[in-house]
Amino acid sequence: MSGRRWGAAAIAMAFVVASAAAPGAAAAQGLPAGGLLWYVDAMKIPAIHDADITGDGVTIAVFDAGVNLEVANLRDADIEIRQLDQCPDPTEEAATSFEALQHGTSVTSLIVGNGTSDSGTGPVGVAPNARILYYGALQDSCDGNAFPAAVADAIAQGADIVSMSGGSTRLADELSQPSADAVADALRAGVLVVAGLPNADSAWENELGKVNGVVNVASVDAAAQAAPRRDGSPMTNDDVDIVAPGVDMAGLGWDGTWGMSLWSGNSAATPIVAGLLALAKEKWPDATASQLLQSLIRNTGSTPHELEWTSTFGHGIANATRLVQEDPSQYPDENPLFTDGQSPTFDEVYASNETPTTAAPDAEGGDVSAALPWFLAGGATVVVAAVVIVIIMRSRKKSGGYEHV
Repeated sequence: MSGRRWGAAAIAMAFVVASAAAPGAAAAQGLPAGGLLWYVDAMKIPAIHDADITGDGVTIAVFDAGVNLEVANLRDADIEIRQLDQCPDPTEEAATSFEALQHGTSVTSLIVGNGTSDSGTGPVGVAPNARILYYGALQDSCDGNAFPAAVADAIAQGADIVSMSGGSTRLADELSQPSADAVADALRAGVLVVAGLPNADSAWENELGKVNGVVNVASVDAAAQAAPRRDGSPMTNDDVDIVAPGVDMAGLGWDGTWGMSLWSGNSAATPIVAGLLALAKEKWPDATASQLLQSLIRNTGSTPHELEWTSTFGHGIANATRLVQEDPSQYPDENPLFTDGQSPTFDEVYASNETPTTAAPDAEGGDVSAALPWFLAGGATVVVAAVVIVIIMRSRKKSGGYEHV
């Protein structure tokens, strides 16, 4: 194989990673008024949790690098390490190996974090009662078959959602077919696949960006502005489907401690979207995966609107409140994230002669960030490749609690 997989530091490409920032220090550092937990109140997550919608009964497969399961923030979370034959144990690094562990630990904390850390307050997970299957598929020494192997095992283990916040520096043509085949298997099994797009000037390539049916995620800040390039202009991407909070976020390990610290990037927005889909799946268990995707892209912003798309915001900013309020059964049971000329095709996945009716438009629409979502009130057999899986039992009792600051 040419090139190599990138470890935690490279796949993050975070804009700011070294500030130990408690919420009270927000003003001094130019952070949002809500500090690093601004995304919690912005998306009205406490109200959703108070309604007993916490991701319970939903399984999310996280694909990342190393992870530290001993941090206070993940205590009592339901996490199981799924050890791939193609990769080293993602928990084998010492707790002081922050560079190897900070990315995967921070990603996981944004899904199931309990609001604590070594410094007191910590990241709050969007879907704290979700079950996590953790795959170290983005570690440096994984071989090129790690992603398809992880997808196959996630399907076999009953995952509902796959969340991947990193990629690879290998050429896209080396990645496209095995990745597309793995995604096709996942989609046929009703598994949602969520992937982060590269950040500004990123060295890595999102191997799923051109794969049909994947939710490609970019990030916005507390003012609903797109994450910037290094020259200050907003990031754009022809493959973006949805944007979510990802700038100035609560993380772990970025300051050389396991207290709460600052990080930014599409890597942070990706688990937020995966967590929101888990909330919607719990609330609407009879909805199909395709209907949940329809709801995700139709219920962006603060008010109902026709489907729009831009290369900056995709279909818009994910809105947690509307996603759990709106019954997905009202939408077509068709995956809306298919583009002509990309693999796999709609027919290849769903063995149907029908074509999707809600594919992303080719022409850009208006500025879909204009309405801030923050202020809204209130078929086919899946062939699983032979993969050697050694289960490391690190399951933890679910808690679902968080500390509101």
